[in-house]
Amino acid sequence: MTIEPRLRTRRLLFGSLFALAVTAAGAPAASAQTPATSDILPEINRWRLLEPQGVGEKPRSPLYDPYAPSVVKGDIPVLGDKIFFSLTGVLDNFVDGKRNLDFFTGGRFRNVPYHEHNILGQITAVAFLEIFHGDTVFTPKDWALRVAPIMRFRCGDNNATDHGCGEYITLQEAFAEVKLFEIGRTFDATSARAGIQGFNSDFFGLIYNDVQNGARVFSELERNQFKVNLALFDRFNKEKLSGLNELTKRREHQVFVASLQWDDFILPGFNVLPNFVYSRDQAPGVAAGGDLNAYYIGFTTNGHIDRFNVASAFYYVTGQTARNTPTRDNLEISAGMAFVQVAYPIDWFNPRFAIAYATGDDNPNNRSAKGFDSVFDNTAFAGGQFSYLFGEKVQLGGITVLRGNSVFPSLRGANATSQYVNPGVLALNAGIDLTLTPRTIFEANYAYVRFDDTSSLVAVAGGRDPSNDVGHELNAGITWKPFLNEHLLIFAGGAVFLPGRAIKDTFGNDDPVYKGIVRLVLTF
Repeated sequence: MTIEPRLRTRRLLFGSLFALAVTAAGAPAASAQTPATSDILPEINRWRLLEPQGVGEKPRSPLYDPYAPSVVKGDIPVLGDKIFFSLTGVLDNFVDGKRNLDFFTGGRFRNVPYHEHNILGQITAVAFLEIFHGDTVFTPKDWALRVAPIMRFRCGDNNATDHGCGEYITLQEAFAEVKLFEIGRTFDATSARAGIQGFNSDFFGLIYNDVQNGARVFSELERNQFKVNLALFDRFNKEKLSGLNELTKRREHQVFVASLQWDDFILPGFNVLPNFVYSRDQAPGVAAGGDLNAYYIGFTTNGHIDRFNVASAFYYVTGQTARNTPTRDNLEISAGMAFVQVAYPIDWFNPRFAIAYATGDDNPNNRSAKGFDSVFDNTAFAGGQFSYLFGEKVQLGGITVLRGNSVFPSLRGANATSQYVNPGVLALNAGIDLTLTPRTIFEANYAYVRFDDTSSLVAVAGGRDPSNDVGHELNAGITWKPFLNEHLLIFAGGAVFLPGRAIKDTFGNDDPVYKGIVRLVLTF
């Protein structure tokens, strides 16, 4: 009972001595009426915390510095504390030179022009302007308005089609987006978007990958582990020279997509995306009653299993063709495709192997169509832009065998209706990616390609039954990032294609062909 008063006495004594010492040193004694100062003070402008002390409202670096916070890049509000503006500019310069496959020496398609060599030049400039409400990158946007005017100057292909040169100006994107609601403790958001927008139905762009007018509802669930998409598009026609949308010309082609992306499926880092795609195309130039109705069911995977990076896709399509078949009748569709790629990265060295297969039609004169085709694919396979077979438009006279950035030899052009009477394909790709420096990536690819079934090529081959052997390709390319970021990218590469017997039987010539590209992309 005597210890407690002694402790109080000592505390009062030491406190009085400390106050006297501070007063003697010249510090003002604290007044009993002076309120205590809080250690937590409100920040006048929380969006400028990254600016160095003493700079104030002035930017710390020039406007073109990609790392300086800027009002025009969505880092700092333009109105209040929640409304931001973002401007992104892209200038894409592309030069492509190639030697064309010779269909003229075979004695066919003499009413169609042929040019042995072709040089394609293209300049694309696009500005993405967006105003949105929210907490910038920290949460999904409450609402957004986005517009992207685009201009493309192009000197088009001279193989079988003399397009000449010209420019085209249109809108790449123009949409409104609003967050509908949030659920759960992690504020998983569901949003809607309407207008001209880009959408990829799967990981690799194998079925539908385009920028078109439509409406989309998308959700993120369970801390972004699940992503749900419901989308409906009413497609525009593509302008012939530039390949951009003609906003005044509807294709009368509707596409519906429902997908669920499940990240960390069974294994951490392994993701699956099952989806359903419906394509209804009224097929311009086809007689009434010849509408296409195609139903795609499948899934894609992407991610790693232990040290292996694994990517795959499996699709089956059914429904009814348009009357763009050899019999000019509606046929029952039954076709499938599969794609698998496995890579084993070892530090800077990444070997990989891929297989792509699409069924071919075995009888163009019966009631079924078994050749697989996409809605509108845009994918990179076996070298992508560096590849001859899978990066270029390959034409057999007036027939487009491969559309460019496509795996499927569907015998139709980019604007044409999907065509399920085609030879299909089996493509094997062995490749390697080398990270030579943090700025420089080198890739090389070998591909062997075969048609699955050449029955649909008999008519274009002058009545002969062509071989399945399409040929061998070697390609390589370098990607250089001089500033260690995506603001300046330089690509350079090329390919050599050694035609097989199938090219001799259809094109009439099997001389080797080649291509070379240089591309420079500037982004602000």
